[in-house]
Amino acid sequence: MAICTNKTKVLSVERKVKVIRQTANGKNEANVCREFGLIASKIQTIWRNRTKIISVFEQNESRSKRFRNPKRSDVDEALLKWFKQERSNKV
Repeated sequence: MAICTNKTKVLSVERKVKVIRQTANGKNEANVCREFGLIASKIQTIWRNRTKIISVFEQNESRSKRFRNPKRSDVDEALLKWFKQERSNKV
């Protein structure tokens, strides 16, 4: 059983992909925990969500640490449209 120290550490999507790659390559879970300073359950959660994490990474949204779907996507789209209009007007 792997035990590491930092329970509340938030990883970027890029670092999560590194965790996934190392786990997929057969690296021991305890070694991955020590390298990234995570607890075993965090590694397991990242592994369970690997398809979503990899798809976000491939969409080049890797700069964010978290990814969430908006509750009101219509409002989100309208805000983005307004923002782009204002930016094109150099506001």
